[in-house]
Amino acid sequence: MGRHGEALAAFSQGLAQDPKSMQLLSGLVEAAMKSPLRATLEPTYRQLQAMRLDMSPFVIISVIGQELLAAGKYSAAVVVLESALKIGTCSLKLRGSVFSALSSAYWAMNSLDKAISYMQQDLSVAKSLGDIAGECRAHGNLGSAYFSKGNFKEALTSHRYQLVLAMKCKDTQAAAAALTSLGHVYTAISDYPNALASHKQCVQLVRQLGDQLQEAREIGNVGAVYLAMGDFDNAVDCHMEHLRISKQLGNKVEEARAFSNLGSSHHYRRSFDQAITFHQQVLRIAQQLRDRTIEARAYAGLGHAARCLADYSQAKKWHEKQLDMALSTKDRTAEGRACSNLGIAHLNIARLLQDRAGMGRAYGNIGNAYSSMGYYEQAIKYHKQELTISKEVNDRSSEASTHGNLAVAYQALGMHEMALLHYLSHLNIARELKDTAGEACALCNLGNCHSSRGEFALAVPYYEQYLMLSQELQDVEGEAKACHFLGYAHYCLANYSEAVRYYDQDLALAKDLQDKMSMGRAYCNLGLAHAALGNYEKALECQKFFHAIAHMMKHTQGTFRALGNMGDALMKMAQFDEAVPYYHKQLAAAKQSRDRPLEACAYGALGMAHRVLRQFDKALGFHTQELTIRQEMADLRGECKAHGHLGAVHMSLANYTNAIKCYEEQLDRAKDLRDAIMEAQAFGNLGIARLNMSHFEDAIGYFEQQLATLEQIPTGAALMDKARSFGNLGDCYDAIGDYEEAIKCHEQFLSIALKLKSTKDQERAPRRPPTGSFGDIHGKLGNFEQAISCLDHQLNIARELEDAVMEAEAASGLGCVHQQMGDFQAALDFEQAVTHLEQQLSVAAQINDKAAKTAAYASLGRIHHALGNTTQAIAYLQQGLQIAEQLSRREEEARLRHRLGLALWGHGDLSGAQTQLERAAFLLEGVRREARGTSQHRLGLYDLQTAAFQALQVASAGLPGLPRRGAGGCLSGSRTRAFADLLLERSNSGFSSSRFTRVDDNTPTSVEQIVEAVGRQKATVLYYSLAAGFLYSWLIVPGRGIVKFHQINVSETEAQRDDGGTSADSSGTSGTLLESYIRSQHLEELGDRLNQEGDKTGFLRMVNRNHVCNSSNYSLSSMFSAFSCSLGSVTGSMASGSQSRAGSVRSRRAAWQGPQCLRSLYELLIAPMEEHLPSSAYPRDLMLVLEGDLYLVPFPVLKGPDSSEFLCERYNLILVPSISTLRTNGRSSRAAKTSGEHTSALVVGNPRLPVGAQ
Repeated sequence: MGRHGEALAAFSQGLAQDPKSMQLLSGLVEAAMKSPLRATLEPTYRQLQAMRLDMSPFVIISVIGQELLAAGKYSAAVVVLESALKIGTCSLKLRGSVFSALSSAYWAMNSLDKAISYMQQDLSVAKSLGDIAGECRAHGNLGSAYFSKGNFKEALTSHRYQLVLAMKCKDTQAAAAALTSLGHVYTAISDYPNALASHKQCVQLVRQLGDQLQEAREIGNVGAVYLAMGDFDNAVDCHMEHLRISKQLGNKVEEARAFSNLGSSHHYRRSFDQAITFHQQVLRIAQQLRDRTIEARAYAGLGHAARCLADYSQAKKWHEKQLDMALSTKDRTAEGRACSNLGIAHLNIARLLQDRAGMGRAYGNIGNAYSSMGYYEQAIKYHKQELTISKEVNDRSSEASTHGNLAVAYQALGMHEMALLHYLSHLNIARELKDTAGEACALCNLGNCHSSRGEFALAVPYYEQYLMLSQELQDVEGEAKACHFLGYAHYCLANYSEAVRYYDQDLALAKDLQDKMSMGRAYCNLGLAHAALGNYEKALECQKFFHAIAHMMKHTQGTFRALGNMGDALMKMAQFDEAVPYYHKQLAAAKQSRDRPLEACAYGALGMAHRVLRQFDKALGFHTQELTIRQEMADLRGECKAHGHLGAVHMSLANYTNAIKCYEEQLDRAKDLRDAIMEAQAFGNLGIARLNMSHFEDAIGYFEQQLATLEQIPTGAALMDKARSFGNLGDCYDAIGDYEEAIKCHEQFLSIALKLKSTKDQERAPRRPPTGSFGDIHGKLGNFEQAISCLDHQLNIARELEDAVMEAEAASGLGCVHQQMGDFQAALDFEQAVTHLEQQLSVAAQINDKAAKTAAYASLGRIHHALGNTTQAIAYLQQGLQIAEQLSRREEEARLRHRLGLALWGHGDLSGAQTQLERAAFLLEGVRREARGTSQHRLGLYDLQTAAFQALQVASAGLPGLPRRGAGGCLSGSRTRAFADLLLERSNSGFSSSRFTRVDDNTPTSVEQIVEAVGRQKATVLYYSLAAGFLYSWLIVPGRGIVKFHQINVSETEAQRDDGGTSADSSGTSGTLLESYIRSQHLEELGDRLNQEGDKTGFLRMVNRNHVCNSSNYSLSSMFSAFSCSLGSVTGSMASGSQSRAGSVRSRRAAWQGPQCLRSLYELLIAPMEEHLPSSAYPRDLMLVLEGDLYLVPFPVLKGPDSSEFLCERYNLILVPSISTLRTNGRSSRAAKTSGEHTSALVVGNPRLPVGAQ
């Protein structure tokens, strides 16, 4: 059959599939030797036999491919050479030669993108080999390709590299080629001085080489630059020299080129007769050579000259012949130029005849010619003139069509408002003229214009009217087109049922028309709409029909897309094992068609599929290949998406650092593209990564940048992303404790979600509704009614959407709020939350969402703890703790450890409880210091840390040996650190590291350090602590250590306040418990004497925090001042009793025994330690370490029933907040001198106190 190229291509493809088949190799060689290639191929093959390379499939195929390329069989050459690449070789040099040959083949086929891709690979190989000449050649090829695409900047860079490398390897020929190419680029960008210099240097080089033909061409190039610069004389001199050398060489092509350039030069001087003479010489030579391209150029020159001479009839004839030549050569650019020239000729004739209507039509034809060439600015210029004339001659029909043409040109330039204006004018005039066909065309164009801007709601009415008119006109094709457009618009509006209806009509009409292509498209779209509705079985069936039609029509892209859609449908149906093979088939189809963009898409789909399957190594591999192809193709948009895919895999692996690197690359590419949507996505991805790393401040910055970028997008397409961004921003503010900002963000989130009117739209918004976030925040702020309202709303939405995970979160949140309110029965009513949370846990495990798993485990642990299922609670909390540690979420880890400690305590494991609570307390200390949120957030952490330390104290008290030893040093350390941090928070001095360092250095961290600190001074120490309804006291004597430990339950009737029900969260309850104890002892006596005048026993009414004397308008000092007047010997200084007694003799009243409540306080606080207190003839120092409302106890006036002396008479009383003050006293003066910090002045005011300090 003589189709030797196809036969060789088929053998090569077979050999690529089975490179070891000697039979196929022999068949290939035999077919090549029987082909017309034998004359040139046989000598090379003999050489390969001598070198023993005749059995290498890669070498044989490469040689045959290059021979096909030399013979002009480009399609066959591409198949053969790409088959060689599939076989592969270890030799970089051989591979580079194949890349070079493939780039040449694609260049000849005018496939510039693929040519550039292989040129880039050729360049990479040359660099790897250190082949300077090869690198120079590759840069030259790339420069030419970029120049052809109009990428002049890249072309200039490549040719400059080419020139440098040519000079480096002293290749004069390559240097000359680089110089002439640089000259052309400079001319294209109107840099004529550099263009002239480049071409002149090239002339010098080719003269040195003795290449007269190249010298003639370069002289012609110099003449062209002179003419562009307006230097006619030098231009003509150069072209005459070009002509002289061409004639001397007998080169007719160059002679024709020189004559053509001379004709153009005389055009410039308006010597049109002389120009015609030169163009006729060009025509004569072209006809002799039978070169239609040169002939078309000659006709263009002749037509132009005739038009300038006002010989319009002759000009029209010449341009008609120019058009004939362009059509015969299938050169679309030349065809467009010929049409434009004809229009101009027509215009001139109309002008000559003063035919205004004809002039208008001519302007229209010229405008259409420019539009077809993509020169829309010029097209608009001529169409405007046509419109003016149409209005002038009152040609309404022409006016309507001109409005349409103007609209098309404006839309192509992105000037949508102007386009809409002209489309509407077209529509109105068509209706005025009752031109139904024109009206239908205008309606369709209006719908398309709105669709191109994403304004699908506005497009739908126009499409519906277009559909009705098409039905009236019985235009089946128009009706099918309208149904297709309506289906697409409704699909984009998420009206999937309507989309299915219209796509069904589109399919039926396509079947009536027997239009296979439209049938395939309809099946594809119908399948996508069914998938959006969740009808995956129907979706899969439609995609199978689409695949069958595409395969039958050998439509590569259709086959590729059908395979991908089938894989997507199976993934939605959770049939993962069946889905993945479809993606592999998709990849094979892309490779077979040698379509690199499709291949990259296939790798991307495989990567996403394996990410869903949690096969992250494979996902990384596929996405890396996707990225590599995109980079080889210099496809910035695809590269941007590939970086995003890689980042998503790293996020799934919790490799947040690598994810951030990928997202930063994604952001860079998006900025290069100036694509606001992609840029916003990259900002959002970076924000989510930082959020997962608990870098909340950085995350806030990225989300704010995302919102700012989304504001630049005018269409409604950004609403979904805005909603997500506001939700994420609210979560960040929530995490740092800035609840006011969090609520503002979630209000924005809710507002946008409500704009998405349909339920499906809301479902497509972020999975968790803003009402759930509101509920969480209001719960934290103590606004329980608002919290319950929001969470109830979330629960209803979750049930409406049948979202079990969201329902679990809502039910769990409601249980938590009721528990905070103390409404335990209502909290227990949400036991169903356990079931939902287990479902949430299952979903989180499937998608490997570690953060969601941690939250689910924490919620399950909390609820089981509340229900008394401590074993299950411990199991869940331990699993959540393990993940939180992996994610390095310290605050979450601390909260889980606190909860786990309480659960272990309730389970009877006091040792384990002590370990977890101690770790939680110290984690919270670090988190609180590093917290960068609001003071309210830090104070909340302070409350939680205080609760952890108090729970730790109670748990430690139950362990053998620990009560006496004071539970290690943690109790003293906790009080010192928390109190110091609170004071620093109260004063606006900030959390300076030096202050923290001093506190840490002076804080005892063990019993030995406490005993050592006490031993350094003389005072006996009584250490008190109130926690969880118990009063603990330790007596520490210098030199002897801890000599006595005592504990007593002062709140047997007080309800346990711990949120788990096992231990009390006693922050803020110490004073209340103490008062309850006193009241329970002496309620009757206080009641009887409440109104007696001069009652000296009502002190505890002042101690009561609800009493009027203890309200905010009375200070503690004023109470003691008033009280001291009646005591006489007791003054404002607690140590003054002994001092005044030693220095004077005064008359004493009868011993004042005090009220019963004081005796009760003595029995509670002093009596248990009485036998171990120092007793001697002189007063000794007694240091009282107090906390909370114990400071309100009047220790100086306490005395035992058998004692005649008050405590202040027996001892010098010293009150301190912690043991660490003993260590700091000796260093304070030195620290003050050496410290560079300045202490802020004390300002007395109304402080903000945490719950535990109020």
